[in-house]
Amino acid sequence: MDITADRIWADFRTLRETTPLVLSLTNSVVREFTADALLGLGASPIMSDAFEEIAELVGISSALNLNIGTPTPRSTEAMALAAGVAKAKAIPIALDPVAVGATRLRRELVDRLLRIAIPTVIRGNQAEIAALAGLPSVARGVDAVGNLDQVSAVVRRLAKQLGTVVVASGATDYLSDGETVIAIENGHPLMARTTGSGCVATAVIAAFLPISSSSFSAAVSAMVVMDLAGELAADHSRTEGPGSFRVRFLDAFDKLEPEHIEKRMRVTTV
Repeated sequence: MDITADRIWADFRTLRETTPLVLSLTNSVVREFTADALLGLGASPIMSDAFEEIAELVGISSALNLNIGTPTPRSTEAMALAAGVAKAKAIPIALDPVAVGATRLRRELVDRLLRIAIPTVIRGNQAEIAALAGLPSVARGVDAVGNLDQVSAVVRRLAKQLGTVVVASGATDYLSDGETVIAIENGHPLMARTTGSGCVATAVIAAFLPISSSSFSAAVSAMVVMDLAGELAADHSRTEGPGSFRVRFLDAFDKLEPEHIEKRMRVTTV
């Protein structure tokens, strides 16, 4: 796959010109941050878990973002309905299996969603992706940890098994479509100390999906933009703490320029 700074900038510019509407059924901890990030990115967010309106909202949306971070009986049924409608209408789906290895409820929910519709992209941290792949992992909630010596092999295998694009976030992000594996070595450590940064990454991926003919390419562009926004936020933060970093991160989408991508992106094929 041809990955260039020009291609990533073109995707980002197209997103801002088209303002895709992203419906997010996401967890209660990150709703505001996710909405703010999508607006900062240039997309248009809408949030709901009302079963009575989900089918209509999916129908007018450009992409669907599903996040299982705070599952309730209401949100579970709404996500299942949304996944089914999105599949029927060929609307791209990004799934965030938050802490899927922590409880049976979460695993069963993800399994149910996968039976209804295979997501266009699945993004999780490395332990969440390990859990989905059936490998041992240690889950401590949203900051799940795991020992994966060959993350690239795991994302390739899971992507091929499910027939989707898989993204495993970490100090290095690994992405695969089941054949090719891409590694992105951008970002900043403060991203891991900001609640919801991973959830936002999945929403950003969802926003990029409608503007590209390749879901794999869209996921790469999304993660590069996300990671570079983190780097720019760290550059412009007046303190070294996660509180100011979060505000600067939201500002960073407006600061991102083609030369930042050209000079900073560290993307390789594994």
